Amino acid sequence: MKAHISHRLVALATVTVLAVGCAGTPGTSAIPGNKEGGGGQNRLTLTIVTGEGDPEEARAFATNVAEVSNGAIDIKVDNTTIAGNPTYETDIIKYVAAGKAGLGFAAARAFDTVGVKSFVGLHAPFLIDTYDLEGRVLGSDWGKALLDGTRTAGVVGIGYFQGPMRRPLGMTRPLVKLSDWAGARIGIRESALTAMAVKALGGTPVVFEPGDTAGLDGMEVHMGLLTGTKYDVGANSLTGDVMLWPRPGVVFANSAVFDGLTADQQAILRTAADRMLGGSVASVSANGPQAVTVLCDRGLKFVQAGASAISELRAAVQPVYDEIEKDAGTKATIDAIEKLRASGPGTSIAAACGDVATATPMPAATTITSPLVGTYRTSFTLDELSKSPLLYDDTELNRDNWGDLTITFGADGRVTFNQSNPSTASSTSGRYTLAGDRVTLAFQEGANLGETFTGKWSLFRDTLTFERIAGGELPTPYLVKAWERQP
Repeated sequence: MKAHISHRLVALATVTVLAVGCAGTPGTSAIPGNKEGGGGQNRLTLTIVTGEGDPEEARAFATNVAEVSNGAIDIKVDNTTIAGNPTYETDIIKYVAAGKAGLGFAAARAFDTVGVKSFVGLHAPFLIDTYDLEGRVLGSDWGKALLDGTRTAGVVGIGYFQGPMRRPLGMTRPLVKLSDWAGARIGIRESALTAMAVKALGGTPVVFEPGDTAGLDGMEVHMGLLTGTKYDVGANSLTGDVMLWPRPGVVFANSAVFDGLTADQQAILRTAADRMLGGSVASVSANGPQAVTVLCDRGLKFVQAGASAISELRAAVQPVYDEIEKDAGTKATIDAIEKLRASGPGTSIAAACGDVATATPMPAATTITSPLVGTYRTSFTLDELSKSPLLYDDTELNRDNWGDLTITFGADGRVTFNQSNPSTASSTSGRYTLAGDRVTLAFQEGANLGETFTGKWSLFRDTLTFERIAGGELPTPYLVKAWERQP
């Protein structure tokens, strides 16, 4: 199999464009049917627009809305209308505010570009540096109250998705000491606060196009993103004990759409968002060690700054605090976070290759005990591949990606993937590791030499299915059809 590795944000979900207004309300539509779930007379359909290549957050919200509403509210995911440009998060906020979509998902950091200051305290540099603390902040009553500040931008904040921690990736140099940042061009996502912090550290912030890292000396980035985009390939190092700031996400609605909903419908959306937050708190913590495994297997060097260097970095951003705390609301948020931090900041999430037992290939003597061990087969045509809604783009429509496929998971930790059709045959092999329902494939020979993929697996009555996860970059041939265990 010849995998497609995208260095741009691409579509991973079926697109449904929003209809214009039921009873004149933009961004909603009614679907005829009965009221008993699965499509009733009053069934409401909304589309959530996101710019994420893997719309994990939007899908999670849609799933929770369907469950909470018993099918009375249907959320469609659109991650193609606005994607792949440097300002996609700001563009999504403006798109939803303009009534072109009912719902949106964007990182909270982007709201300061449209004049919303309520989330600034969440991103104060070096303040929130553990997932425990982030979860407590986002789940608190005062944390949820910050969502109301989005009204000034024409949208209504509904809920949070806990995001991963951003760390310094040194591309042409390490980013460990304060002096390392001097004059460095640092890739960022659009945010006034992020730009201010990078400048305070001595760097030059660059809002870059996804996939285009030319001319950058470093990036502020989370590890899960690296596993899929491979920005780390050829990089100098990742500073594993420096947490710059978190990247929480926000689900929000067009103000007119939200205000036009019934009280019950509004409550359903907020309840679903609370459930989404709870699930994200667990998933973001679990994905950290998995990402370390992938990155270490790929050869990325993890370096540690140490307490003295971190203190120097913190001191350098004091002017940022002086500026943002002029806003009373931001100062109140920072004070509240510092109070929570003093009561117990949470478990350290510093990362290093030696901390992860599976960060290097397992020796041949290692034995894996799992129901996944075995050989599985699937088969599909080029036409079936082309019609898959999960296709990255047309580059995956090549002769190496269809036909009869088999994958074998050995008890010794080895994985082999074979593909054949009337025009060609290919093979690739390497090692695999398991972490619950997550599997990481690190290929060391054949068609996918040097590639690493991570995804979710599920086995039911000898039928194996795979699912993409954020940053996993699992190629479409794994997903077109289910795999059947072979005798």
